[in-house]
Amino acid sequence: MATILDIARLSGVSKSTVSRVINNHPHVSEDSRTRVMEAIEKLSFVRNARGVHLRTQSTKTIGVTIPVLDHPYFSPLVGMIAAKCRKVGYKIVIFQTFYSIDEEYEIYEKLTENELDAVIITHTLLGEKKIKQRVRDKIVLICNEPLQTRHLDVFSLDERDAVYSSTQYLLKEGRNHLLFCADEERTPLQRQRWEGFKQAHLDLNKSCTVQQKISGYSTIEEGILLGDEIFSGHCNHDGILAGSDFLAAGLLSSAKKHGVSVPKELSIIGFDNHPICLTTFPALSSIQNQTELMVKDLITCLLDRLGGKEFPTARKVYKGDLVIRGT
Repeated sequence: MATILDIARLSGVSKSTVSRVINNHPHVSEDSRTRVMEAIEKLSFVRNARGVHLRTQSTKTIGVTIPVLDHPYFSPLVGMIAAKCRKVGYKIVIFQTFYSIDEEYEIYEKLTENELDAVIITHTLLGEKKIKQRVRDKIVLICNEPLQTRHLDVFSLDERDAVYSSTQYLLKEGRNHLLFCADEERTPLQRQRWEGFKQAHLDLNKSCTVQQKISGYSTIEEGILLGDEIFSGHCNHDGILAGSDFLAAGLLSSAKKHGVSVPKELSIIGFDNHPICLTTFPALSSIQNQTELMVKDLITCLLDRLGGKEFPTARKVYKGDLVIRGT
């Protein structure tokens, strides 16, 4: 098996130059890089990633937790994170938790065993204390979940305010029988949305009960099924806040099927302002997230942490705006 020394001898450069070429360092002349690459090809050299890991104590790998891969929000979010990480020389490994705490624990174990350089948590059922107990002093950042923390960097939308303002908009428009559709209600994110929904009612002296909350729905198909259940009988809802645009699209499709006029009889607001909002008729109103800016700030913070910079715990909260369209 060829070694770096063999490549150096064949290409006529130093071992350090060979190492810089192999690790894609920029400060190498084009002539030296060409000679090294030709020598690598002749000797059929294969870079030993495990050896590099042992020497540098870096895997150049970031773990990203999501509940399930085919979720309409988390799939594009992970795509953005992967693209940003790739640009700065890191690859990501996606871990599905399937809404399981035990699955989360297994991911944190990989971090403490140095299989990963850091973990980005986009979804969790745990609080900071339990996460820190598992990861100890390793690098962990929270993206999307509005977790209350003292030691973990958090980048999230103001979920409570986004739902609060949208709920107030509907109530002030005369919609008095609203339904709140959550995804996985055990998460901090969904709890904040529900709090915003309730507070919007209270501030306008409107009653709000737990019967106005339903959870466990996120896809188009689930929206159609839920809509069929709601609209097939006597429907007293005149407004729905859906946890995703895909769920909202399914609800809209079902409403049309059952002869419910949108927006005359029923208003629907989705979440995330996904392009699917522009494909329905009428076009879906939705809450605009700030995912691109959130991911940009997240990766900047991640690189600073990986680079050993010391600074206070970062917490950035982004505002979600209601985009009013046809529903």
